Amino acid sequence: MTVLQRPSLSTLASDPLRNFSWRVRFTPLGGVPKAWIGGFMTVSGLGGTIDVVSYRQGGDNVSTQNMPGTAEWQPLVMTTGVLVGRQQDLNWFKQVFQVMQGTGPFYPGATDFRCTIDISVLAHPVTGKYRAEKAKFHVYNAWPIGISYSDLDAGANQLLIEQMTLTHGGIDPQVAPTAGATEAAGPETH
Repeated sequence: MTVLQRPSLSTLASDPLRNFSWRVRFTPLGGVPKAWIGGFMTVSGLGGTIDVVSYRQGGDNVSTQNMPGTAEWQPLVMTTGVLVGRQQDLNWFKQVFQVMQGTGPFYPGATDFRCTIDISVLAHPVTGKYRAEKAKFHVYNAWPIGISYSDLDAGANQLLIEQMTLTHGGIDPQVAPTAGATEAAGPETH
């Protein structure tokens, strides 16, 4: 029996974005230290909810009306393997701790411990020298609220993993307007 293979109706324009290639850029609000690119195995918590405020209106005692309340954002959780010489995450956590203690900024000249974070989802497949940015999550006023490391186990054959949890003031998700080439993300990619 012969099967006739027809061309696919799917194109790159109709394919959903892949979620395995991204870049995370941290930009301190106080200007110190300089912006840095972080490489992470996973990034989770890209979401939020808006509370519902229910109220009753005089004359209509049978049902309630609803209106939007406050927005709550999920904490971001970023996981990476521990690399010798890469200490930006730990130093950022220490900076918040020093401000909380009242012992001054961790970095001389720093005026704020918060960062703006841009999580850029990069194009796949790669069709040029640089990969285009297809979606971005712009995270406002982020700062670390927790840092943890994987268990140490002499009987295991695993990596030492760092997990950093961040709180923030909101996320602005953006998606490229077209499937064609958009802003190139440059050589610093995940």
